[in-house]
Amino acid sequence: MKRIYLITALLTVSLGWLTSCVDLDIKPTSIITEEDIYNDNGIKAYMAGMYNHLPMEDYHYDVDSDGNENGGGGGYYVNNGISVWTFWNSTGEMVNRNNPGFKRHRTGYWSGAFKIIRQANTLVNNLPNYPELASQSKTWIAEAKFIRAYVYFQLTKRYGGLPKILEAQVLDPNDVTTLWVSRESHAATYDFILKDLEEAIADLPEKSEAGRANKYVAAAIKSRAALHAATTARYGSLKFADWEVDGVLLQGIPSIRANDYFKQAWDAAKLIESSGNYELHKANANKIDNYAEIWEKSDNNKESIWLRKYDFNMSVHSYNSMMAPPRMVTEGGDRFNPTLDWVELFDGLPLDDNGHFSAFDTDGNYLVYDNCGQLWESIEPRLSANLLIPGNLYKGGMKLDLRAGIFDEKYDPATDKFKKFSIDDGVDGSGYNSSTMWNKNNYETNPYRDGTITYSTTASADQADPYVRGDGVKIFKNGLDGPRMASSSGGTNTCTGFFGRKHLDITWPKSSTVNHTSTQPWIEIRYAEMLLNRAEAAVELAQSGETSYGGMDMLQDAFNCINDLRDRAGATLLNSTADLSTDPAYTNWANPGPKGQGGFVEAPNRALQIVRVERYKELAFESKIYWDLLRWFTFDTQIRSYRKRGLYSFMFSKGATVDDAGIPDGKYIYDAKAAEQASDRISFEVKNYYETIPSTELKNNPNLQKNRFQ
Repeated sequence: MKRIYLITALLTVSLGWLTSCVDLDIKPTSIITEEDIYNDNGIKAYMAGMYNHLPMEDYHYDVDSDGNENGGGGGYYVNNGISVWTFWNSTGEMVNRNNPGFKRHRTGYWSGAFKIIRQANTLVNNLPNYPELASQSKTWIAEAKFIRAYVYFQLTKRYGGLPKILEAQVLDPNDVTTLWVSRESHAATYDFILKDLEEAIADLPEKSEAGRANKYVAAAIKSRAALHAATTARYGSLKFADWEVDGVLLQGIPSIRANDYFKQAWDAAKLIESSGNYELHKANANKIDNYAEIWEKSDNNKESIWLRKYDFNMSVHSYNSMMAPPRMVTEGGDRFNPTLDWVELFDGLPLDDNGHFSAFDTDGNYLVYDNCGQLWESIEPRLSANLLIPGNLYKGGMKLDLRAGIFDEKYDPATDKFKKFSIDDGVDGSGYNSSTMWNKNNYETNPYRDGTITYSTTASADQADPYVRGDGVKIFKNGLDGPRMASSSGGTNTCTGFFGRKHLDITWPKSSTVNHTSTQPWIEIRYAEMLLNRAEAAVELAQSGETSYGGMDMLQDAFNCINDLRDRAGATLLNSTADLSTDPAYTNWANPGPKGQGGFVEAPNRALQIVRVERYKELAFESKIYWDLLRWFTFDTQIRSYRKRGLYSFMFSKGATVDDAGIPDGKYIYDAKAAEQASDRISFEVKNYYETIPSTELKNNPNLQKNRFQ
């Protein structure tokens, strides 16, 4: 009888990495037999082990973790559930005070991946040997192929072409060369992944328990993978020459293959729509609340296609405690500060012709807003649902209190006017209190130094350092929630003037918001992404001559998908397919050409920029934008000497009122510039579009061809 060692400690958690051994007279308790596995409960546990180790960039993913190889390696599965090092910081989506510089995904993910692939191969090859399981084997094999394809996809995004291994390898101590496998081409690897997914779609059920694959989960991953292959074929060789070794194209896909992959991406996304099982969440008439419910009610809406579940008994995370404002948590806090560059992509804010925040009157004076909430009244509801809004109540009645300083009470908001006193050019990055950020052309003396504006230099909320008005009223200078200023002596509040909301459970009281207690699911795929995939594939096909496909006009389909998302988001709708033009894309201020909203996101033309901006808005903070910039091959030009920007509000103390909690509100002006904290320039290097093959793997497998730059 064949027996199998269980390497990990708990069968129910991971089911370990499996290998063969010889029969023993006495069955050790650390060994399970084939009979233990090849039955309904055994297969379910075996599958659970593979799912638990799937490489998702979820709440446990950490780009700076130790990468415990038994836990998956390469930064996956932070066992204590605290993850604060994200690559969202590297794409212009947000600032994280723990990692203000550029952070790549954690490199070196390889052996952990091939352990999962080995497990999947074991099922694919062994299940046909158990005729008594024939009624279920077809589905289980399809599920194993889905898992294999998902892991291979995560690898090929990193490395390009890979060794194709379809069976669980067995070591021959007399001939180790049997384990040496060469890499296949980049295109052949994607073709293998897409074939596995197509076979999984054919044999998986229509529905599945939460967390497991069904035919539409497989279709969604197929759409995602095909889109990566298509854009690699279209844009990869424009960035640098493809990498070929011994006649095998390891990095890069022939451009002639692009449309085939775009069609596969569109077909898979369209299949999900035709099922009727999934749709955009629109259950709540209030568009802000509705959008927030995508995450707050992810277990109970038809937008969620594939979730990773958490619970107190098996696996928790610490997202609520690490990402909420520090005043609203018992431990942790303040690692989630969206950038102004990202916020400017949304509708409803005052913008100049360059698409940058500009709240000034016709004479160039700051506009004065009546209270802290007025600026936000007309913004796109999707943005309101993505941010914690100043003046709103959260965490059982805690009011968000944000400002960068206050005007001395001798200044009257009704009569005193101010021109821009900082420089917002995407280049200068010092604080208000420095000489480089002070706009000398508009102001004779620095208002941040001459007493016009007073601000806090304490480390945190400034109860100990209030501004005392002439009538004795005390006002927090920088608010209880910041922002954190360069001139302060530390502090943990927002670096940008914003706090993010997506994924947070804002109903938890402060006393319960502690580490290792969060259990909200991670949404790995939702229907909105499928509409975006369809729109992008359709525009790419239309622009390359395939104006009609699948019996549909491609630009019309893209138009419909984008407007479906914008309608749900409360955003401005496209007027017609004419908006999806090949006119030049808008550009940011660092480059020549037409300018306007959305210029932060680079694209070949206006139609593709509309799609890409929509992805930035819809999929932010979901670990998708980073991989988009890689597959579009725009990372090195969009994120080049880039400074993250913030929005800073200043309140007039004259006329301000204070509520029972001591939180003031009065008239405000808003100023945009480089972030006070975490504003160092960051850049993406061209050589990092692909990883180098881990040196250990090259030593173990002499047939494994090297990648470029190694």
